[in-house]
Amino acid sequence: MLVVAGNAQGTYSIRNLQRASSEELNLYYQKAMNLERMGETLAITGAAAGLLGILGGAALNDDCSSGETSVLCVTAATLMAGGVAATIIGFTMYMTGISRIDRIRKVQFTDSFQLEVIPGGFYCSHPQSYPTGITLRISF
Repeated sequence: MLVVAGNAQGTYSIRNLQRASSEELNLYYQKAMNLERMGETLAITGAAAGLLGILGGAALNDDCSSGETSVLCVTAATLMAGGVAATIIGFTMYMTGISRIDRIRKVQFTDSFQLEVIPGGFYCSHPQSYPTGITLRISF
């Protein structure tokens, strides 16, 4: 698991994304979007399962506290534990996907629009001097 995470950090690094072609960036973007969606789904499902386990455990409180282990008590405890674990894993996947999407967007839209304010950079041939002021340079 650590090797895969280390490889993914290299793949989604800013340096690697800047060297990637537009097709590779689109592929990385789709993978990051899928990871975000899967994480969101898993977190919501895990929260629902955990809540269902808590409500089931609360409804069966008298039966579960008597010392006997019933199938319903084990099911409620499993839903609670599984729901918490799924929520944590889903939230981690969601945050990783969002982070990767932000990096990819930063690289994709770096060169699309630039706005610069620079000191007056035009040479006037008539008075043979540089005028004072600033220049606003916009490039697409």
